[in-house]
Amino acid sequence: MKIFNSLDDIPNNHGPSSITIGNFDGLHIGHIKLLKKTIDLAKKNNTIPIVLTFSPMPEEYFQNEYFFRLMNNAEKSDSIEDYGIEEIILIPFNEEFSKMDEKSFIDEVLIKKLNAKHVIVGNDFRFGHKRIGNVKLLQSYGHVTGIKVTIVNLVEISGKKISSTSIRKLLISGKILEANNLLRKPFSIQGEIIHGEKLGRELGYPTANIEIYKSYPINGIFLVEVLRGNSDKLYGLASIGSKPTFSGTNDVLEVFMFNFKLDIYGEIIKVIFLEKIRDQIKFNTKEELVDQMKNDHNIALNILRTKNEL
Repeated sequence: MKIFNSLDDIPNNHGPSSITIGNFDGLHIGHIKLLKKTIDLAKKNNTIPIVLTFSPMPEEYFQNEYFFRLMNNAEKSDSIEDYGIEEIILIPFNEEFSKMDEKSFIDEVLIKKLNAKHVIVGNDFRFGHKRIGNVKLLQSYGHVTGIKVTIVNLVEISGKKISSTSIRKLLISGKILEANNLLRKPFSIQGEIIHGEKLGRELGYPTANIEIYKSYPINGIFLVEVLRGNSDKLYGLASIGSKPTFSGTNDVLEVFMFNFKLDIYGEIIKVIFLEKIRDQIKFNTKEELVDQMKNDHNIALNILRTKNEL
């Protein structure tokens, strides 16, 4: 699969293409429906199946409150490739691109750059400066330019639209199982293990401190799976938030891994969130905190036994 990190990287005389457009963050069941339709139409019409997406995403560029990525670009590309997409266009969403009007987007990007013959989007698709363009406008331009437009109805469960935004809301509210059921892969955070204050070691629960590059609006104690290279499957308890007992101000991610004592400073690990145990709580004494940590540990082990993972 080819990955283009800007429109300028796309070669001239690009072959005819079938394109689906969106953030594709988290790759939920609605995204998968779009990908499969794009592959199907590309095969039928002998065109190149393409995903056109953005990095940074519009929400990142505009610094939308409570926004966070559900996956990084590498994870996104790997997941999309699994469905047979041949090219991913990662358009840098910047001031210049944000001001591109809907007609220029169709003429300059879809037609001139990508030789689009077919565009596949969800029925809530918006594009162009201030998101003025919608599916009806895209279809009307399609009649003039010769681009065929396929509108895919959004996936709903219990009458509610499945979207990356709705999944983020589930994660923020602690509904990890519900969120993961909608995602192709469960929500995770990846980072390097760095030296911390070593408070967990003093309490009898040594933790790995994971460097995270932004705050996540997620708070609590979670049962997690930990991936480190090709090692055996590990489980643990993750704490994410501001450590209220110790008057923390910055968000941190710490993981206590069960039955694990190796020194792995500097390693990159992936923390996969499985279930929420509880919210973070401010305790009056260290003894109260240790008692709660023991209880959290027992709850996590019981969950794993129920899943036959122990």
